[in-house]
Formats: sequence, structure tokens, C-alpha cells
Amino acid sequence: MVDGIPFVGGSINDINPDDIANLEILKDGSATAIYGSRGASGVILITTKRGKSGKAQMSYNAYYGIGNRIASYNLFNGTEYAAFKQAAQLGNSVNPGTTVYGLTTAEQAGLANGTNTDWQKLIFRQGSTTDHELSLSGGSDATQFSLSGGYHKDMGIVYGQSFERFTIRSTIDHQINKRLKVGLNSLQSLGYTNGANRFPVGGAVRLSPLVSAYNADGSVNLLPLVGSLDAATVNPLTIRDPLTNLDRSRRLSTFNSLYGEVNIIDGLKYRANIGLIYNQIMGGAYTGPNTFYNNATSYAQSSESVNNSENWSYTIENLLIYDKTIAQKHHITFTGLYSVEKDHSQSSSMSGVGIPADYLQNYNLAQAATATVGNGGFGERGLQSYMGRINYVFSGKYSLTGTVRTDGTSVFPSKKYFTYPALAAAWNIDREGFMRGLPVISTLKLRGGWSKTSNQSVGNYSSLGLLSSNFYNYGTTTANGYYVSTLANQNLTWEFTNSIDIGLDFGILNNRITGTIDVYDQRTSDILQQVNLPPSNGASSVFENLGKTKGQGLEISLSSINIQSKSGFNWSTDYNMSFNRNAIVELHEGLQSDIGNNWFVGQPFNVIYDLKKIGIWQTSEASQAAVYGQLPGQIKIQDVNNDGKINSSDLQILGSFQPKFTAGLTNRFSYKGIDLSIVSFARIGQMVVAPYLSADGTAQGYPFFGNGRVNQWKVNYWTPTNPTNDFPRPDASADKQIYASTLSYQDGSFIKVRSINLGYNLPATFLKRTGINGLRVYVTCTNPFIIYSPLVRSGLGIDPEGNGYGGIVASTANSTVPTAGGNAGSRVITTNINNPSTRNFQVGVNVKF
Repeated sequence: MVDGIPFVGGSINDINPDDIANLEILKDGSATAIYGSRGASGVILITTKRGKSGKAQMSYNAYYGIGNRIASYNLFNGTEYAAFKQAAQLGNSVNPGTTVYGLTTAEQAGLANGTNTDWQKLIFRQGSTTDHELSLSGGSDATQFSLSGGYHKDMGIVYGQSFERFTIRSTIDHQINKRLKVGLNSLQSLGYTNGANRFPVGGAVRLSPLVSAYNADGSVNLLPLVGSLDAATVNPLTIRDPLTNLDRSRRLSTFNSLYGEVNIIDGLKYRANIGLIYNQIMGGAYTGPNTFYNNATSYAQSSESVNNSENWSYTIENLLIYDKTIAQKHHITFTGLYSVEKDHSQSSSMSGVGIPADYLQNYNLAQAATATVGNGGFGERGLQSYMGRINYVFSGKYSLTGTVRTDGTSVFPSKKYFTYPALAAAWNIDREGFMRGLPVISTLKLRGGWSKTSNQSVGNYSSLGLLSSNFYNYGTTTANGYYVSTLANQNLTWEFTNSIDIGLDFGILNNRITGTIDVYDQRTSDILQQVNLPPSNGASSVFENLGKTKGQGLEISLSSINIQSKSGFNWSTDYNMSFNRNAIVELHEGLQSDIGNNWFVGQPFNVIYDLKKIGIWQTSEASQAAVYGQLPGQIKIQDVNNDGKINSSDLQILGSFQPKFTAGLTNRFSYKGIDLSIVSFARIGQMVVAPYLSADGTAQGYPFFGNGRVNQWKVNYWTPTNPTNDFPRPDASADKQIYASTLSYQDGSFIKVRSINLGYNLPATFLKRTGINGLRVYVTCTNPFIIYSPLVRSGLGIDPEGNGYGGIVASTANSTVPTAGGNAGSRVITTNINNPSTRNFQVGVNVKF
């Protein structure tokens, strides 16, 4: 929600952070009840800056920063890679003694002359960030205004990736007369994104370090892997050429909200809110031949595409607000609402093959040898709502709030409307007479709430079913036809959640220590979910209301003023900790588990269900390994039922992506004009999936783990002279390791410092003659260091929280069950290898005139 208007179809990138005055997160059911089904998962309220009466004030905010990878990926260097390939030949389990993926002639020469190419250095660069914002605000008692313009540019750490944004924003609030007030907020944003769909990391880092990126004459070695099965791979240095590699998207966004208020009588007013959001995206790509993204050798195979989409939504709200205090003890507030909302989206695309020259890129697909109309789409949905809320406060001590809301959505064909209530109460205990004898307690408030909310978060036409196209054979000819891929469900309806929240707000020692404690319990039923169907059904899935879940938690936050000295030195601390648990209570048709969808009663949705690695078969265990069709050096799996077989009966729940607890700690220091803040965060007790430790040929960007065909993460692998239990023996005969998925599950716990911020406010006496009312300079470092991480400490990742190699993959994809012969593959965990986390340093200035 931005200034009370749903930000449907909007992006956080559309908003200049300097335009935000306040950001609030509402989570408990009673607080979010007035927002209806839009608040089913909580509400983020963004309030933007507006003008204030008084002298006009101008401000300028700017910063510049640089960013680099927090670390390099821990891959084999040239000598280590050669040894790894040799180990893979010796470990050939299918044809012992046969050379597969051996050193090429170029690699042999590289090993002899000490070649050790770090391909990471060739695709990564130092990133940079530039941001400028100029604003003007002011006004009179009757009229207040603000105007701001901003520019932001990010140069990514990978060549070809960048983001640029221009924003203009204006607001005006005008008191026409004693009864009537109007206002307008208008935000325009223009953004350009480059390289969002280009992922060179996984393909580049797998290249052999034993070959050079450059020829002897200094020219680019276009095909560095000549002589290998990957000889067609083009040098990743070609990603630096913007002429042959285009992936650009332009986003034009406008957000406008208009309000009018009429004071009808004392304490009663009517307010109308009108919001309009429009987004238009034009994008496309071009990839020329002989490039890293297109290894074709002629322009006949160059590829290009264009796509366009537009999204708009409007919201009209009518509110009647009564606010009155009676006899100085009874404060009554009533809010009535009627609103309508409509959302619209449509898109189209086209692609082509064969452009005669790079400079044409994707600007004229009529020049393509072959042009194909791509996917398009259209969607609309509407929401109609009625809401009433009354709040009663007696003597500033006791409060009671009741809310009733009805939402009607176009998404559900036969059950469009749902009415749900919410109740909340609070007791300001510190205002009672018996508390006067307890001066240590400054604030004490007990509150609680109950609510029933709903969720309509499915696609616009999910109840109608989906068709997909496919080719059919008619003898020797083929024809394009359609089949039902998702079944229709005309009974699809709302998802419901009942929640109870009890909280305590407190302050002691004259509020030098303040805090809140919240306990909640949520029960969700008729869950909206896409259920996978067995292939024999014909259709692959159906949307249904199935099952029940529960969520429980304890959230604690504390703030303390540790030091507040007369010398000007101050130190304060904010701390929060959350214990959140969710679990499936009931599945459809009374099932205790649904293996096909990876759901288990009593477990969270996001569990890891797979075989369990308990080590590596050692040479002394050869006879025992043979029982399972295994060899020394291969992964040893726990035989749960001790039947001498590894099959689906041995699958088990290994853990989940749900942490045992999360915590945050912020320390703030100040001395006269100097301020310092240090922000830390922890997530403890969850597992993560590191797909690069188990890729099996299905994970795009990093296949062939453990066979020596490509370079990979530097792991402690088994050999007869290194009988480790960490990773299996390299095997040149296997494009995927047996039971490879079990290698990827790692402890994802971490404690890290998110940011360190140091600033200085120049003294007013120093600025007095400059015409500047305030000047602050600051430096910031984000992701400065990781305090604790088993994943990083073991050398198996660089950031347990970030993307890419070493990052969390919160997937619930199913494990591939091994066959009786033991030829198991790992599950598909990710489709692209993303960029690593970055460490950024920024210097900035805030000036007020």
C-alpha cells in the first residue's frame, strides 16, 4: 500500500527511497482486517513525503558506491583440476582403464607451462552505484506542496548487467475552505534494465583453468576448449560486447492518487480516494553468432526477440469517518468503507532467427530470416469490498475494536463473496491507580486480537482450467493441437485463516528499556494450491482448496538506552528475535503424506525429503557396498529398513528451510555530530541446498559434477589414498553421480553483519554563513563480513543467504527415487546460477537549504 492505495503491479524499483517518509509492516489479523484479502499475508504500508506549511525547503541527497563479490568461488586451479581429471579416469566405474574427458592437447600444454586462467576475473567487474535526488517542499496553512526528481544507476558486477531509473514526483494538499480539502500525489518512473535474463556465471566458471583466454598475439581465444566435447563453447569474454549481446527492458510507470475530504458535521467526515497505476514494459534481446550466449558460426543463426506488456489498475474508495470524544472519557471512532478495484494486464511477444548484421539487433524483426509469434496473454480481475470498523476507548485505559469486512472477487466463479470479522482489545495497565506505587514500570500495555481473514491469491482464470499446445502424429504427418494441461474447478473458493495474537508492550526505568512480546497462533484451511496430478491422468495439475495448516510463533523485540551522558556520548540497542513454526495439519482425503507434492502432515511445507548420505563406502567395506550395487568411493546411503536395498522406502525427511529462530541486533552510537550504527542479523537452524555440489546434468549452467569434464567447486573427494567421507570418488563414466542430491544439503545457519554506517553532521555554527541549514556526510558498508556460518567455514559456499553458488535454494521439488539398479539422479533444484552476493561501500551527502 502506497499512501493508502494498493500498489498493484508496481515494483519497489519504481519508488525512490528518498521519497519514503515512513514504512510500517502490519502482521496481526486485526490490524490487517481493514485491508481485506489484500492483507492476508500482512501489509506493508508506505507513506511518502509531503509538503509542510512554512518556509520552502530544498534538499539534495546523493551517494556513490562501489561493489565487489564478497569472495571468489572456490574452484579447482589448473594443477588441482588436472589431478581431479586424473582421479576421474582412475575412478571410471563402467569401463576401468578407459580415458574419458582426459586432458586435451591444449590442456596438456597449459599444465606444462603453468596456465591457470581465472575465468571469474574475466566475467566479473567492480560494480558501482550512483544516486541523486533533489527536492523542494513548503507551503502555507492552506496549501502544502512538494516536488522531487531522482536519478539512480547501478552497474552490476557482471559485464552487461545494469539498472537505471529516473523519477519525478509531486504532491499538493489544499484546504479549499473550512470543510473541503483535496490532495494529489503523482509519481512517474522510467527504468532501464540490462542483462536481467543473462546468466554467464555457471557456464564461465566451469571452463578449464588449463586453457588461456587469449592467444599468443593477445587476441581473444574464441574457442578455448578445442579438442574437448565442449569445443563449441565460445569464450565468455564476448559478453563484454554490447553490440552482439543485447538484453534490455524499459519500464514506464505512473502512480497517481487523488483524495478529497468533506467535513459534514463536527466529528464526521467523508473521504474519497482514487488511485490509478499504469505500467508499460518494452523489452527484447539480441544474440549474435560466435558469442558466449550463441555458439552458432553464422548470422543465419543469430537470435532476436521483442516483448511488450501493459498493466493498469484503478481503485476507488469511499470512506465515512466519525471521530468523537464524549464527556472526556469516551472516545469513539467509526470507519465505513465501500471500494472497487480492477486490475488489467496484457502482453505479446515475437522472436526471430537470422539477422544479417549485429547493428540491426532486435529493432526490425522484418529482417529476420524466420519470425515467430510468441506467447501473449490477457487478464483482468476485480474486487468489491464493504467494511465497517468501530473503536472505543474508555478513559485512555481500555480499548475495544471490532471490524467486519466483505470482499467479492471475480476470480471465483460460484463463491465470489466472503465476510470475515476481527476483534481486538487493549488494556493500558500503567494508567491504573495501583501502578503508581511501581515507578520502575513506565509503560505496560496488554493487547490481544482475533480475526478471520481470506486469501484469493490465484491466477485470474485458475478455476477455468488451461489448454496447452502440442504436436500430434497422423501417420507420416504432424499437426498442432491442444490438450487440457490444468483441470477446471468451478468450486474453487477462498482460503481462510483464523488467527489469535496476544501481545505485551512494556517500558521500564523511565522507558530506558522498552519492548514488545507477541505470541500468535494461525490456522489456515481450504488452502489454495496447485496440485500435481499423475501423468496417467492426462492433465498435469489442478487448482483446489485442500488441507489445513497451522502457524505459531513468539516474537520479542527490545530497545535500550545503554548510555546517555552529559558529554554527548550516547549508545542505544535494538534487538529482536522470532520463533516461527508452521506445519501441515491435514491433507486431502485424509492422507498423512502426499509424496508427489512433497507434503507431510506435521511437517512444514518446505521440507527436504530425500535419501540420507551417511558417508562414503571405504575400501574395507567393498563386500558390504556390493550388496547395494556400489563400489568403494561411492556415496553410502542409510538403509532405513535394513532390507539390503536402496529404494523409495529409504526416503526420509532430512530437514527444512524453516529456521529454528531468527534474530537481529542494531547498535547505535553518537557523540556530538558523529553517529555510528552496526546492523547484524542471524538465522539459525535451517538447511540450505547448494546445487553446485550435486548438479547432475539437469541443472542448467553447472552439469557434470564429479566426472572431470568441466571444472567445479573444490571439494574434498575420495581416492584410495584420501579415504574421506565428504565427497565421492570422481567418476569419468558418469554424467551424474549416483545419489548426487544428498551432497547438496548443508547447514544454512549464519550470523552476519548486514551494514555499518558512519555519519557526521556539520555544526550549525560552521554552516551559518553558507546558506545551508544542514549538512551530513556519511559512509556505509553493506555485507561487511560473516561472523558465523558452517557453510562458509567448511569452504562449501561464500554466503549462506545470497544467490548463486553457496546461496539458499528454497525449493520443494521432489527427489528422484533411485531405481533398483541404483542408477539414481538428483532432483532438479535450480535452473540458473545467479550472481554472488556483493560487498558495497558508499559515500553520501545530505544537504538542506
